[in-house]
Amino acid sequence: MATSSALLHPVRLRIVQALLGEGELTTHQLHERLSDVPIATLYRHVGHLVKHELIEVADEQQIRGASEKTYRLAPGFANPSAEELNSLSNEELLTAFTVFTSGLIRDFGDYLQAGDPDLYADRVSFAQASFWASDEEVDEFGRALMAALESLLANDATPGRRRRTLSTVLMPREEDAAQRETPRKGSEAQG
Repeated sequence: MATSSALLHPVRLRIVQALLGEGELTTHQLHERLSDVPIATLYRHVGHLVKHELIEVADEQQIRGASEKTYRLAPGFANPSAEELNSLSNEELLTAFTVFTSGLIRDFGDYLQAGDPDLYADRVSFAQASFWASDEEVDEFGRALMAALESLLANDATPGRRRRTLSTVLMPREEDAAQRETPRKGSEAQG
């Protein structure tokens, strides 16, 4: 797996974002999407991403005597399994999370560029909520969320339906001393 430092350049991050959104692209197609980046610079950054195993060659064809490569994200990088994530170092985890969050940023930027956004009418939302829960309660929440999503995931594209993306991030928050001393909702202070 690559190191997070391989993404710490705006052009390389944009290349990964483009591949995250499109799946597979040739260097020519990447250049169409990143037209402000000189082609030589684009080739250099694509090579850097391949070297650091963030992207790979998906296909290679001979066109008019030249080799045209099609690139994609490295397998497991866009949606790594729990086992793959557990095997990663902290730096590799940061790289995977950076790609995930950069995809969200790209998607939101694409939404804003598509016209006059109406977040309410389009049902766009982003929020953060912190709560107290045991591991069992978090597991139950995850099962309930997946149960609610199952019927939607089976939907076909039809008039009146828009393709939507639900992205989640769930992580523990460290308690500070003040939180440890404050009685939690539903508990009584001992006196």
